[in-house]
Amino acid sequence: MLHFGGVPYARAARFGLPEPCEWTDELDATRPGAAPPQTVGGLDLVPGMTPDRQSEDCLTAEIFTPALDGAAPVLVWVPGGSYRIGGAGLATYDGAALTSAGGDGGTVVIGLNYRLGALGWLGLDGVPTNLGLRDLRAALDWVRAVAPSFGGDPERIVVMGESAGSGMLAHALATGELPVAGAILQSGAPAGTLDSDAVAWVAEQFLEAAGATDVDGLRRLSVDALLAAQEATVAAALPKVGMMPFHPWIDGDLLTGPAHTSAFPAIPLVVGTTAHEMELFRDQVPVLPEEHALGFLGMKALTLGITDPDSVRAAFLAGGGDLVESVADLELHVPNELLARAHEARGNPVYRYRFTWEAPVKRACHALDLPFTFGTLDVSTWREFAGAQGTDRAAADALSARMRDAWAAFAATGAPWTTTELVELGREDSTGPDAVSERVDLWIGDSAR
Repeated sequence: MLHFGGVPYARAARFGLPEPCEWTDELDATRPGAAPPQTVGGLDLVPGMTPDRQSEDCLTAEIFTPALDGAAPVLVWVPGGSYRIGGAGLATYDGAALTSAGGDGGTVVIGLNYRLGALGWLGLDGVPTNLGLRDLRAALDWVRAVAPSFGGDPERIVVMGESAGSGMLAHALATGELPVAGAILQSGAPAGTLDSDAVAWVAEQFLEAAGATDVDGLRRLSVDALLAAQEATVAAALPKVGMMPFHPWIDGDLLTGPAHTSAFPAIPLVVGTTAHEMELFRDQVPVLPEEHALGFLGMKALTLGITDPDSVRAAFLAGGGDLVESVADLELHVPNELLARAHEARGNPVYRYRFTWEAPVKRACHALDLPFTFGTLDVSTWREFAGAQGTDRAAADALSARMRDAWAAFAATGAPWTTTELVELGREDSTGPDAVSERVDLWIGDSAR
């Protein structure tokens, strides 16, 4: 296995478009590239999320390949982090184990950095819209062009992402044709697309916090000043826009509507979630009396086209009257199922999964699938966090191997397994409806079909 770290796929000035780049001098690719600028510590709810280095010169790729002379399928990784933290060079995303999956020839794994926070998503006069998405599109064009140089097959490029990375991919697919043969969407939120009014309000808040009046003023500030203004804006935006004010948005150019209702290219999809997504954020979800909880859920459900209060009540009670589980349904489970059904209705294959490995405290929570996907349970304190040690070590490692083989098979053949039923990825894999899918059916009812 060979690793080439920090390989540039484009260059961009602050708030500028990504431009193709070439290098003529020798490139030091012996260590991971710098992560995009971010505030460290604010969202570190799981292990292994702190980058070693940061830089605005961050449009780089991490390339892991079994050999340079092959034509292996290519898995392109888009990392998550609420569009504000993370990076492709994190040790959790080391692609070495994943390159060996997939049988003869293995799999090429390429992780991509893109601009985060205000630097990637600010909607302001003088700033091209949705720069993070434009970074991703430029990166995928570059991957297709260079794949043969790194032992990859440009006709078998599959994109994969988790959380914001999955949301990025859903929004990128909503922009139209991409040079990919399939996509794996892990625990994404494809329904959170912001509208132009929300984005304009966020921009006003950001300018005020930064003490600037326009983009030229922002270009003169230090990165630290921009990050401070960004965090102040996040705090101010929570009651009006939600937890992710820097996010893909409807600009009338790249994006004309929410990702989960947009037509995607005619490619196969893998779509899945963890069984208890919001358990990671339980402390951030308020405790409400049942009447207030139902009112809150009813308003959230409306954004997904769910108008029947009986559906809301039935789904809430099916989840044990647990607001955390219901929020997980409306933020993640339901939007992903709506996306999957719409893609199937257009005649495209969709493979669903549920990740059910139970961690000691946080259960099968958001992001728990990451070290299983990459075979990096030994990174940081993941084994302790996941309960993947002692007598459970062998079972966890076996699940990780099955996941890597499935994702590699999807890159190679377009199918991760032989069934189109929901697949449970846990201690022992099984198929068929689960408690989450039964709740999702109750939520959707007849109003959002």
